Amino acid sequence: MKKRLGYNLNVIGHYLLIGWLIFFGVTIFVCLVTYLVMGANPNFVRGIFTGLSGKFANTHDSLSAFWAILVNNERVAFGLMIIGMIPIPFLYWISYYLTCASVGLVLGIYAAKLGIGGALAAFVLGILPHGILEMSALIIGVALAAQVNKALRQSIKRFFADPYYRKSSLDAKAIALQYVCIIIPMIAVAALIEGFVTPALLRLLVH
Repeated sequence: MKKRLGYNLNVIGHYLLIGWLIFFGVTIFVCLVTYLVMGANPNFVRGIFTGLSGKFANTHDSLSAFWAILVNNERVAFGLMIIGMIPIPFLYWISYYLTCASVGLVLGIYAAKLGIGGALAAFVLGILPHGILEMSALIIGVALAAQVNKALRQSIKRFFADPYYRKSSLDAKAIALQYVCIIIPMIAVAALIEGFVTPALLRLLVH
């Protein structure tokens, strides 16, 4: 079991590096675009921000929030694995890019209302605590999906085009074990933080 948990850690490490670079790049870009667009329409920003404030103010049931976040994020992670089974390279990155963009959108709204300092505070207090685990889990999910995807494409090429094409050495059991023992717990802990801690921290910003 220990050997399988350590399967292709160099690949996972590579994807973690690339994934976090993508996260910061996409998040900053979308944040800046949102900030500029929202800056031209302050009333629209005020309406959105009031909605956010009301949402956080009325979030008393942290347990329900935790379960909703957990189910949603586990669905996203599992979706990455399913998409990885489609023999088209890089398709599994789309969901991750959209997640990064959504973070940038939220930060852009905070920047338009509270300024750059407010956006940084929102990032540190409201995103970073759970985001480190959540985004890392999604990146690892992308890494696992990429390995599955590559193995499937190799198998298809071997079957249809070249029977002597190099056979994939993918350890499917190791991939499944890493998903269950690494990704699921990381997302669960991130959901606990986001459900019970994040709303209280963000209320400090919106009031």
